Amino acid sequence: MIRTAPHRAFTLIEMITVIAIIAILAALVLGVYQVVKYQTAKARADTDIQQLSSALQSYHTDYGGFPQDSQKTDKLDARNVSDATDGSPTGKMAAASKYLYECLTGDTSDNGTMTKNYAPGFFIPSRLGGPKVGNTVNPVQYIMDPFGNSYGYSTAGLLVEQEYRAALATNPNANRPVQNSQGTQGYNPTFDLWSTAGDTTGNTAKWRKNW
Repeated sequence: MIRTAPHRAFTLIEMITVIAIIAILAALVLGVYQVVKYQTAKARADTDIQQLSSALQSYHTDYGGFPQDSQKTDKLDARNVSDATDGSPTGKMAAASKYLYECLTGDTSDNGTMTKNYAPGFFIPSRLGGPKVGNTVNPVQYIMDPFGNSYGYSTAGLLVEQEYRAALATNPNANRPVQNSQGTQGYNPTFDLWSTAGDTTGNTAKWRKNW
């Protein structure tokens, strides 16, 4: 009579070891996924900023200036951490971003109906913040970055340049002001465009920006 060897079950220690190995592998995979996801989002933000910048240049060609509002874009300063990281739907960034959307699309009702489009193919629902209604966003509240926050758009530096040129017209020895009459300054003499890349602390090294 042939006897079969009794089936040997896993011991508790062996089971704990296997579970621990699986948990470690899962954590490693998740960590790699998060890094890849973050790097992909940063790359997309860079591409978005390039597309929006090109759209703004086309707008400038047609209108002789960049979209500029004394309350929404002149007052938003990328150097001011509290303003420049406020990507909430009611924040200063969102107000400036929505204004930029309206200028580049002609959609002043913010319902997705565009009468012009300086960035063809760009303003799709996944790039717009606001309530989702089916496959649309209505009303559009801001241009959304890959991290789910509003893009920042400021003309604070442009206003500095404009006021400096106005001063030179009457006084050739006028000094370039550090800030404009709104108390902001910005980085570029044209426009500042940025994504905080999910940062809320003002760590500009993490931002994706055009300066």
